[in-house]
Amino acid sequence: MKRNPCFAAVVLAALVIGQAAGKEAKPSYRGEVPTRTISIVVNGTPLPANPAPFIAGGRVLVPFVPVLSALAISVARDGEALVASAPTAVIRIRIGSTEAKINDRIVAMDAPAIERNGATYVTLRFIGDALGAMTNYDRQSQRVEIVSSLVGRAEPMTQGGPGGETTITGVVSAIDLNSSPPALTIVRGGNVRTISVSRNAKTTIQDVTTHTTVDGALAAIHVGDSVSVRMTKAGSVLQVLDLYASRSGKIVAVSGSSIVLADGHVVTPTRATTITLNGESAQLSDLASGDDAIVRLNPETGEAREIIASRAVADASPPPNGSPSPAVRIVSFSLDARRPLRSGESATLTLVGTPGARATYDIGSFLTGLPMREIAPGTYTARYTVQGSINFASVPVFGHLTLGTQSVRAQAQRLLSVATLPPQITEVGPSPNQTVNNPTPSIYATFSAPSGVGIDSSSASISVNGEDVTDAATRTPSFITYYPSGNMRDGRVNVTVRVADLAGNVASRSWSFTIRSH
Repeated sequence: MKRNPCFAAVVLAALVIGQAAGKEAKPSYRGEVPTRTISIVVNGTPLPANPAPFIAGGRVLVPFVPVLSALAISVARDGEALVASAPTAVIRIRIGSTEAKINDRIVAMDAPAIERNGATYVTLRFIGDALGAMTNYDRQSQRVEIVSSLVGRAEPMTQGGPGGETTITGVVSAIDLNSSPPALTIVRGGNVRTISVSRNAKTTIQDVTTHTTVDGALAAIHVGDSVSVRMTKAGSVLQVLDLYASRSGKIVAVSGSSIVLADGHVVTPTRATTITLNGESAQLSDLASGDDAIVRLNPETGEAREIIASRAVADASPPPNGSPSPAVRIVSFSLDARRPLRSGESATLTLVGTPGARATYDIGSFLTGLPMREIAPGTYTARYTVQGSINFASVPVFGHLTLGTQSVRAQAQRLLSVATLPPQITEVGPSPNQTVNNPTPSIYATFSAPSGVGIDSSSASISVNGEDVTDAATRTPSFITYYPSGNMRDGRVNVTVRVADLAGNVASRSWSFTIRSH
């Protein structure tokens, strides 16, 4: 995925002008907004335009994993922590924490590590301190430059494990589901390996952006995904771990080479990018503003490999009078979920069509081929219950009906959103343990929903020294701010902020600061 600065600037300018009248300006602590995308260069090599650096609170924040990957330093996730294995140091950071660990030494960060649109960000200053690198941000050219002599080794395609096991990693270049057993072809650093996958091997599909992990079939793996194949000493496949990144949202603009999503991301497909609209093969020119889109990307390179677009359509209708009826058809397909679902909640799907057929449904590209049961002639139902770690926003749901060699599909008018992750309260002020000399400080917190379902602004609340001051605060889907009406007493101030996403997942954060005005 690449940003086209000129195109994005025009589109975003139009969006800002059109929305400015109805939105209250965000407080100044949100920081400087660059006039165009900030580029980043590591040891002379430009990094992909997405994820891009940005500025918050006067600090330049850079994407942690792409920077270290450009230096051939591997990064692994351990819960909410990221662990980077450099040649002379192991660097451990935790989302939301201002403490990092380098080897056995605790290091204070100038700002906490945060997640934004699925990427983990740290300050440019921390990158310099942790890697001993030279760093620079040129405000005029909107360019970050990092020069580091700390360079890791490119990981080999095959790595050994316990008990003689081996793990093969790379990017999927081909999938053969017709061979027996089926096979994956993987490439990495000029090496190519084709692996036969037995049908009893476990396949795990993981969206690294939404932190969604599901058990799936080999058919759920896509060309362009990153995979890790774990094999026994004898060469049998034990597990295939498939990794991809995603972007989703409504398309707000389409050009001859790109689309722009509502969050400002510019998606530029390549010749290798597959595009579908309502399940049918499509061209970029077939997409339009207002369509919903899911973009599937390689998590290492950011290259867009698949765009799954959907456009609201009416339920299928009977053929005109005098027209022959097809052997199999769908009269209607519906979904009863009226809001995002959280863990344990369910939605019912109902398909009406030709009786005696086989009915299945797909939830975007996350879950496919799920069965439906015929409860009456021509009426099929299924109940989907949210289980495990799965998160997605505004995903189309398709119903399939198959009879003999004929198959038809229909899309439900409602889109489905699921969130199992709570919101993130990313920035608070005054900062924890800070001492301020202003007796009427601006007390605030910013938040986001990493699952993408959005924040319920009416759920946001704030208490100061045990008193609920929510009615006097300003609330939006991204922040809550409270300005005291009069001078506060000197001393310790305790603050608690609570917020929920649109699925009902709740997060809270408490901190303290000190007022010393005399």
